[in-house]
Amino acid sequence: MKNKILITSATGKTGFPAAVQLLKEGYPIKILARSRNEKIYRLEKLGAEIVLGDFTNYEDMHHALHGVSRVYYCHPFIPNLLTNTKTFIKAAQETHVEAVVNMGQWLAEFDDQKSIHTLETKKAYSVFEQSGLNVVHVIPGFFADNTFFVLEFAIQLGLLPLPFGAGKNPAISNEDLGLVIASLLKKPFPYIGKKLRPTGPKSLSAKEMAEIFSKVAGRKVRYINIPQWMFLKAAFAFAKDFGLDAFTISQVRHYMNEYQTNKFNVGGVTDVVHQIAGKVPDDFEAIVERYMKNSKYSKQSFSKKISAIGKFLKIPFTHTPSIKDLERFNTKEALFTQTAINTL
Repeated sequence: MKNKILITSATGKTGFPAAVQLLKEGYPIKILARSRNEKIYRLEKLGAEIVLGDFTNYEDMHHALHGVSRVYYCHPFIPNLLTNTKTFIKAAQETHVEAVVNMGQWLAEFDDQKSIHTLETKKAYSVFEQSGLNVVHVIPGFFADNTFFVLEFAIQLGLLPLPFGAGKNPAISNEDLGLVIASLLKKPFPYIGKKLRPTGPKSLSAKEMAEIFSKVAGRKVRYINIPQWMFLKAAFAFAKDFGLDAFTISQVRHYMNEYQTNKFNVGGVTDVVHQIAGKVPDDFEAIVERYMKNSKYSKQSFSKKISAIGKFLKIPFTHTPSIKDLERFNTKEALFTQTAINTL
């Protein structure tokens, strides 16, 4: 019999493709979700068992873990990662979970971090180790997906405005991460206690990424290394469109600084995707092609160009909190939503 698996954060960048892969292979999959949405309905249609509950609630987590032997534990981008992880561990111990695949973070391997989310990720490794649970940690760097927030500007205006500096990154696709996670959930025991860093096949600078965007889009795309103030204004300007809140933005601000100091390129390319999932990871060109094909901005037009210009011009006039306020958001006690953004 195939092991029953719980997937947390199943509507996210990694949980969704992992769940889809396992369901297609006939694994009994349980999903813990706060509410039903389009992705949950898609997973349910594929055969997933849906359990509605709060990720941070012990009773809900205990209920979701009942009858499960393996778990993909992916803490969402909300505060209190360490506290919530301790809650999960307690429930996993009491329900006798056999193995856990934990989503960690590459930046947690460095000591000089300022993001509370990263620091608590680092502390959570020790808590897992002390728990006695069988855990394997997946510690990716900067996802390729994070580059595509500016896809509209790339296609319609020929601009790639990102605060990456001269840093490089072996960007990995969500799909490949999902395959690695699914593979580990099927056969976790050779990797228990290990930290695995899956990457794409090549480290690229933002200028090299822009050249690939140019090739795929059929037009010149120029990289603009935007300053931090402009990144923050853009993040708050389009927070609603991309589901961002102030806590997330406060953390990502630090990640952009780490990108510029080349932290995501330390260690270079790995063979984890091939080793675990048995495939060559998608190169950046293949990822760009997929995103452009599925984007509502894929076709260039005069009206779409005017709309993109309007959005771009909106950025400098967007109100943002001060750095002092952002540091206030960078606390584990505060959970900031779209409502909080609207009141800034």
